[in-house]
Amino acid sequence: MKKMKFPITNIGTVTLLMVFIVLCMITLAALSLSSASRDAKLNRQAVQHLTEYYEASNEAEALLASADETFQQAYAKASDAKEYYRLINKDLLLSPMKSVWTGETLDVAIQVPINDSQALSVLLDVLPLQQVRQTNAESFYRILSWQVIRTKAWESDNTLQLIQ
Repeated sequence: MKKMKFPITNIGTVTLLMVFIVLCMITLAALSLSSASRDAKLNRQAVQHLTEYYEASNEAEALLASADETFQQAYAKASDAKEYYRLINKDLLLSPMKSVWTGETLDVAIQVPINDSQALSVLLDVLPLQQVRQTNAESFYRILSWQVIRTKAWESDNTLQLIQ
């Protein structure tokens, strides 16, 4: 009977191949874990920013509601445009809203902080008294802008963290 010989090198080749495959799988797992951890961190930051933005937006909406009341009261009491604008300015002095006279119209600026480096800026254009009367006091203003602005100078972080 003839014995079959198996070459010794096959055992070493298979072992080396298995070690290489295991190392590849460990490397892939480490890269996947690193990527997932960065994605989770980015997701938490996005959720935090959205939460802060919507809280500021809700606060701005509440200020708009109080502005509506101010404009409604001024509309009810005013007999002419000068008195209308005077009553609005008087009431806005007591609120966090700032009024800006731009020649013929009155603009109202609202700035609500979002975080330490951003704020929500809302700019309203108060409609003239004649236009408010023509629309039966449907609207007292129009929103010119509703945007996020920077309140601090941007500083770049050029460092790269290689090991977490």
